Amino acid sequence: MTTDQIGTIADAFHDLLRLLRDADPRDNAELYSRIGLRMTYRRGPETLIAEVCTPASSRVFDWCPRGDLNPHAR
Repeated sequence: MTTDQIGTIADAFHDLLRLLRDADPRDNAELYSRIGLRMTYRRGPETLIAEVCTPASSRVFDWCPRGDLNPHAR
């Protein structure tokens, strides 16, 4: 990827994060639910753990078309 392409992607993520930050909390709750976001707060060390758990059928990149690059290829 070129520097410009990486910059374009970074800008898009920045815009998306700003949109999420400023969105109605109910809209965020629905989005987080749809992507399978789970957040766990641990009181002792005051840590928030965020995980996105999506089913394999929803993943975009769960296989490699070139078997020689895919360790799970048959």
